Amino acid sequence: MGWGIALSLLPAIALFSAFFVLPLGVVGVTSLADWGPLEFAFSGLENYRLLFSDGTFWAALKNTAFFGVAAACVQVPVGVALAVILSQRFRGWSVLRTVYFLPNIVSAAALALVYVTFYNPRYGLLNQLLAVFGSDGTRDWLFDVDTALPAVAATWVFTAGLVMILVMAEIAAIPPEIYAAARVDGASQWQVTRFITLPLLRNIIGVNLILVLLFSLAYFDGVYVMTGGGPADRTLTLSLYAFQEYSNSNWGYANAIGMLLIALGVLVIIGVRRAFRLGERDS
Repeated sequence: MGWGIALSLLPAIALFSAFFVLPLGVVGVTSLADWGPLEFAFSGLENYRLLFSDGTFWAALKNTAFFGVAAACVQVPVGVALAVILSQRFRGWSVLRTVYFLPNIVSAAALALVYVTFYNPRYGLLNQLLAVFGSDGTRDWLFDVDTALPAVAATWVFTAGLVMILVMAEIAAIPPEIYAAARVDGASQWQVTRFITLPLLRNIIGVNLILVLLFSLAYFDGVYVMTGGGPADRTLTLSLYAFQEYSNSNWGYANAIGMLLIALGVLVIIGVRRAFRLGERDS
C-alpha cells in the first residue's frame, strides 16, 4: 500500500522538482555568482552587498511597496464592497458582475494600452473630462514624476473583479438560516452585513490580500507597457528592475533581485496568514 502511494506521487514530485525546485535552486546558486555571457565566477554575497547599496534598488523597492499598499487598499476593499452589494441580487446584478470582471480576462499588456490612451496628454479621456471642469487638460499623467506612480496604481480599481468573484462565492456559501435568524431578531441590512457577513469573510479576505500583494510584487507587464519604469525610475518595480539587469547581461545580479522577491513573497504569506488567522477555526 505504501509503495503504491509513493509510486502514484512520483509524477507530481517529478513535475514539482523540474518546474519549481530545480529553477529555484539555479536562481539561488547563480545569485551568488558574477554571471554574464562570457563569465561565471562565484562571488559569495557580493551581489547582495551591491544590491543594498544600490539607489535604484531602493527606489524600485519603495515603488513596489507603494503598489502593494495600493493593491491592499484599493483592490480588496473595492472587490469586497462590490461582492456584498451584488450578492443582494437586485435586477441586473449578473450583468454588472460580468462587466466588472471583464478586465480580469484581458491580458495586462492589452489593458495597459487602454490606460495609455486614457492618460494621453493630448486626446486622453481623463484630460478631456478635466477640461470640462476648467482644467487645462494637458497634463502627461504617466510621465510626470508627481503623478506617474499614483496614475499607474489607480488603474487597479478596475481589476478588482477576481476579488469580487471569490468573495461572492464565499457569501453564497454562508447558510441562509443565519440571515433568517438575524432578520427575525430585527437586524437591519447594514447590521447583517457588519456583524454577520463581514466577520464570516475573514478567511477569503485574507486569501485575496495574499493574492493581490503577491501580484503587486510580481507586477511587470502593465508598468512596462505604460511607463517602462519611468520617469526617472518613478514607477520602476523590482521585477522590472530584475528584467533590466538581465537584459544588460548582469544575470547573477538579476537573480539576486529575484531571490529577494521570493523572500518578500514568503514574508507576505506568513504575515497575512498570521494576521487573519487563516485556516484556524473561530472559537
